[in-house]
Parts: sequence; structure tokens; C-alpha cells
Amino acid sequence: MRGCWNWLMLLILLSVCSMAVAEEKQPETKQQAKPFLSIKVVDEAGKPVAGAQSGMIAVVTGSDQKTGVDWSFGHYAVRSDEKGIIRYLQREKYYGTIFVRHAELRLVGVKRIDVDEIKDSPVLLTMHPECHVTWSLKSSQLNDIGKQVNQIRGHAAVDDLSCLFCNSSGSTFHFYLPPGKYTLSGAGEHISPVEKTIEIKPGQTELDAGTTDTAALKYILLTGKSAPEIVDVQEWKNGPVKLSQLRGKVVVLEFWGWWCGPCVIRGIPELFQLREEYSEDDLAIIGIHVSYGENDEVGSIKEMDEKLAQVREKVWKGKQIDFPVAFTRKRKLAFAPGGAKVAHSRMSVEYGIDLFPTLIVIDRQGNVVRKMYPWDKVERDKLKRLIEAK
Repeated sequence: MRGCWNWLMLLILLSVCSMAVAEEKQPETKQQAKPFLSIKVVDEAGKPVAGAQSGMIAVVTGSDQKTGVDWSFGHYAVRSDEKGIIRYLQREKYYGTIFVRHAELRLVGVKRIDVDEIKDSPVLLTMHPECHVTWSLKSSQLNDIGKQVNQIRGHAAVDDLSCLFCNSSGSTFHFYLPPGKYTLSGAGEHISPVEKTIEIKPGQTELDAGTTDTAALKYILLTGKSAPEIVDVQEWKNGPVKLSQLRGKVVVLEFWGWWCGPCVIRGIPELFQLREEYSEDDLAIIGIHVSYGENDEVGSIKEMDEKLAQVREKVWKGKQIDFPVAFTRKRKLAFAPGGAKVAHSRMSVEYGIDLFPTLIVIDRQGNVVRKMYPWDKVERDKLKRLIEAK
């Protein structure tokens, strides 16, 4: 899969609603433009399905069929016409998978389509009765320290491409999928990512994928304990530096990547602001750069800087990163013994980082304090008090 599902998840959560509204309200003149992809959706009997909602992916938020769920569709949030035809414009937004659902008929369809290999148009996509898949997560480690799993997020992937995302404030995911083989991935505010493979048989309308015991994110278990040293660094920018050398200062570690939109648009500018507010004698700032997918990977600080050239000019207003950045080696590792190898650096494992950007605060004694959201005033006030409490 190109890039990472974390970035896709953030992108979808931030923009899916606005995109859906904007694209459904496109002027009729634009809708007449030649589509790069046309699909004909039919039911199992081959009858065209009119009024089916479609998108590059879909996001379902809520509980179950009894209490109701909220559906959102991302790019190409358009419906099939009376002949079952769906036409897609703006090829630059296409990621390779189409998800289609008819709410009243409870039909769903998923198809991975390589537009460069299309021979016949429109492409036929058969919809099937949806199967309600439930998958629960728990964490014995969190339970032992009196903490909850809290909000979870997950996605289903077919042919190595994500097709359906799920958000839940409880501990159970609810996916609605057609027959086929899928890889389910789950993560949460306090738990490490996990994966599970399922197969939905034709005609199956319910599937209980069971309960998976997940490991707690490492930084939660480290709260109040000595912060792990920075390790497995390929190259430093404005470094090197060791945490052991910074005792007596408050330290913030920003886990980020050049490929991560929220990191470069919001995360790094927030660090610039922190650097302006507090002296280096009181606050040390260190970036932990993590590579992700093969298409997003860079091999050196120089390449990273080259990738960020336009961002520096247009977003950072010419500002340069003047704090140390540890360029970590790309590795595929498990967050916990026996788990899926979904971590991308040794430092990600050491601190349990699966979302980017993530900022970890370390106190003057060298102990992990918490994960921090620097855009939140309450969080910033907590950091201020920590710095002022010399």
C-alpha cells in the first residue's frame, strides 16, 4: 500500500465531510467533463443498482445496526444513476479502490481497479448483501494499570488497499463488507496496532471476528519512568544529542515524517512557536523522523530537506529546522512480541508511536510525563507549568 493508513485516516477524519459536500455540489458543466473511470454497479442477478453511494473509501462511525451508524464517503462521493453508472472525475485523487453501498437495500461492493489496465468501460462491479462484521479489542496491560482502551479506529483492506474505515468510542468495530478476504487493522488512543485476517462467505450476513488482546502503547506504560534513550539513528540534523545529557531541562520529542501532512503543516510550526516561547536552557526540542512506505522513504537528511523545500517556502515562511532531528533507520518491527510488524522504526517501538505527529513530554528528571497535544490550550498550560516548576 502506498504511504500509510495512519495518514489516510487523518486525512479522511479531517476532510471527508467537506469533500463529500463539495463534490456533490459540483456545477453541471463540470459533471459533463470526460470521466477517467466509469463503473456500472449491478446486484447479484445482474440488475443495475440505482442510487448507490460510492467513494474512494468509506468511513463508518457509530455502534451497530440497532443504534445506528453514520456513513461518510471520501473522494468521488457520487451516486449511481438509473442505469447503475457511476462516473469519476479528478484522477489525481484516485487511490485504487472503490467502495459502493446502497443503504436501503443493504448492498455493498468493493473493487480494486487499475485505471491503466482497463479494457472495457464501464467497469462492472457486482454488489452483494452486506455482512456485518464485529471485532472487539481489549488490553490486559491497560486493565492491570487501571486504564481503558478508549476510542479505537480501524480499517478493512482488500488486495492490500484500504476500503472501509471504522471509528468507535467503544471497544468494538463494526464493518459492513461483501464476501471476500480482508485484513482488518485496529489501533487506538492507548493501544498498539493489531491485524486480523477474515474471510466472509457468500450469503453470510453476520461475522463475529472475536476479541483480540492488544498491547498498551509503550509511552503509557512509561509514564513516570525513565525515558528510553534515542537509538538506531541513521543520521542527525543539528545533532547528535542524548537524552541523558539533557537532565535538568524539559524535553519534547516530536515523532514526525516529511511525508506526513499534519506533521509539516501543523506539527513543525508548533515546534517553531515553542522554540520562540521558551529558552534552550529550559526546553529542549528533538525531532524523531520516521520513514513509512517505500514510496515515502528517503535515505538521508539531505533528501528529507529537498522534499521539504516547498513546505519551507510556502508553509514555514522560510523558517529552517534549527533543533536536533534524529533520522531513524526504517525497520518493520512489532510493537509487542508476536504482534504484526507494523512499526516502522526502533524508536516507534520504544515509545509505542503509531500516529504522526505525536509529541512526548519528558520532565527535568528524565521521566516520561505524557503525550501532548500542543494545539490545545489546556495542554500548553500544563507544559508551561512543568517548565516553570524548576
